Amino acid sequence: MASEGNALSEFLRQTKKEYLDAVRTGKGREWTVVMGNEAGDLDSIASSIAYAWYASKVNGTPAVSLTQTPRTDLHLRAENIYAFELAKLHPECDILCIDDIPESHPFPSVNFALVDHNRLHARFSRDNPDARVVAVIDHHEDEGLYKDTADPRIVVVPTGSCASLVTQLFESHPDKLVPELATLLLSSILIDTSGLKPGGKAEDVDRRAASLLIPFASALRHQTEPAALGEQSPEQIPALQDLHTTLQEKKVSVAHLNTLDLLRRDYKEYALTPAQSPSRQVLVGLSSVPIGFKSWLPRHPDFWSQTEHFMAERGLTVLGILTSFRDTEKLGKSGRGKHRREQMYVVRDDEDLAKTLFDALDECEELELKRKTFPDYGVHKGFGPAFRTRIWKQENVDATRKTTAPIVKGIIEGRSKSANL
Repeated sequence: MASEGNALSEFLRQTKKEYLDAVRTGKGREWTVVMGNEAGDLDSIASSIAYAWYASKVNGTPAVSLTQTPRTDLHLRAENIYAFELAKLHPECDILCIDDIPESHPFPSVNFALVDHNRLHARFSRDNPDARVVAVIDHHEDEGLYKDTADPRIVVVPTGSCASLVTQLFESHPDKLVPELATLLLSSILIDTSGLKPGGKAEDVDRRAASLLIPFASALRHQTEPAALGEQSPEQIPALQDLHTTLQEKKVSVAHLNTLDLLRRDYKEYALTPAQSPSRQVLVGLSSVPIGFKSWLPRHPDFWSQTEHFMAERGLTVLGILTSFRDTEKLGKSGRGKHRREQMYVVRDDEDLAKTLFDALDECEELELKRKTFPDYGVHKGFGPAFRTRIWKQENVDATRKTTAPIVKGIIEGRSKSANL
């Protein structure tokens, strides 16, 4: 049940019900489906909720927010659950997950608004000739699609958080911002910009968005005088930094998750055409994991079998595992553990592709990869004979999956490493 007086929860619960009713009666085409990318991070979910709210309340368009995460996987992101609690949302009632929609071919809707990505996944367009993208708001590399159908079409790189770009839409309609929505958007911005830290990932658009949201955010109004919220720059507000710290702690709290959980928790998949065999497509998955291999591999002896299972279940030829964590054995200037990144690639049943990918990554100047061995992490390689694998320490710790994905695509498809994804 929606929280008393929580307009956002009531909106999400009602639109979810009405949309599913429309699908059952063959009227799903009348709705715009707003969705983030398949990784299901807070930026995607907050942005999709906010744009669905905006489209409905400002434009009068029947719009529903869709999360591409299966319902059984929502719990894998503790930071999302915490942000939902702050916004007084109830995931079981308020969040529409991909598996809540009865499976059908084609997908029961034709109008899509994309946030936090800018290419419609094939599952929504397959056998769906009327499918069209009516809006795009994103901060990833622009693929240049839907310029004749998407309005708005906002792709700004670099931007720390897609939620900041969605927030911009409310600058002309501040009366449409409700406290719970402001809290959700602000939480996303904080996670994606490391608390708006100067010199970090935050851009001017992120700081401007945070300044708009802060006076509205219910998570802050109970802790700080309203006047103080308006007078201080975002990074100087103690309550804001406390919120950021808690969100980050939740995000890296993964000790209870097994290997399959870690691989699917923050996962994106791409269908690519290898340059060496252009008559076929290969599926490439990239999993971002907030724990280092030294902590992960020795404690999970089933890592090898579960990774093989994960790849086989999804039909993957390539799986990249990108770790990002704090090394508590070596403290940085802030007194916290030094930020580290690693990359592992596993290739199934394709020796030629493995050699092409591994050799190119060895030489990739942008990522600054330093080859490691499995004994460096206290284990021996345990994959079966059909699998080829290589592991690296990533010296360029500023390069996220947003940087790595276009590089991997460029290597496999035989294009420049800067090719857009």
